[in-house]
Amino acid sequence: MAEGVQIQGLCRFSFPCTGGFKKYHESLAERRAALYAPKRLDERTLWFEHIFLPPLRAQTDKDFTLHLLLGEDFPDPWRSRVEAAIADIPQVQTHWREPGDHRAICRDVMWGGRDGTRAVVAEFRLDDDDAVAVDYVQQLRRSWGKVARLANFHGRVALDHGKGMVLEAQGDGTIKPHVLNTHCWSAGLAIYLKPDDEAIIMDFPHHKIWARVPYVNLTDSVMFIRGDHAHNDAKTPFGAGQPISMKAEEIAPLTLRRFAIDLPRFEAAWHGLTA
Repeated sequence: MAEGVQIQGLCRFSFPCTGGFKKYHESLAERRAALYAPKRLDERTLWFEHIFLPPLRAQTDKDFTLHLLLGEDFPDPWRSRVEAAIADIPQVQTHWREPGDHRAICRDVMWGGRDGTRAVVAEFRLDDDDAVAVDYVQQLRRSWGKVARLANFHGRVALDHGKGMVLEAQGDGTIKPHVLNTHCWSAGLAIYLKPDDEAIIMDFPHHKIWARVPYVNLTDSVMFIRGDHAHNDAKTPFGAGQPISMKAEEIAPLTLRRFAIDLPRFEAAWHGLTA
């Protein structure tokens, strides 16, 4: 009998493809040029190293896979920086792919990672400037027993951890944190599927997932970080969140405790790069 919850996530790191972006480009060559612009890659790689990776490295439950999707022509020196940054995190599996159809490539990656011996797979997605808390994988595994009875006919149910933080990059090189309650943002949102389900996390637009499958929103713990800066593909919908008041001196200890992120160190590096 199949047992247990498999947990796998997907991150597309500046992957040149057709589809998958809100910003429009006339051609794949134009998109590649925009994604691989040196200033952009300097900034995205810094977020990846300081924000995205530390909590993955510190997960309290190590039984997960994070599929990192990049173009086969992803340039140096950023390629070498990415490879060095993930060298000590075996859960991160890189996929260097030829540019092509976004949905088909993501499906191939996620299907290829499925474990048919498990009872269910929990899938999530992150951008390279997002983060999830150090106990995110543990909470996904523990929560299955509570939400399983809500699954629909196809065995699908979504779990949204809606309490999180936005790190907003300011024009002067500083970082302004916002703590808030949200619903249906992409970071912190996962869907449970049967291992043989043809669907993957990318088949469910995060802001509409509540209309597609049974959906639970939890806001008991700060569970995600979203980066906000000039190179976001979409603007942060601050108006859709409920702000939570916190003292300034509480923010850095919170990010260290919940995400293993040294926020002052990141802000100093960001300021040095952009100011």
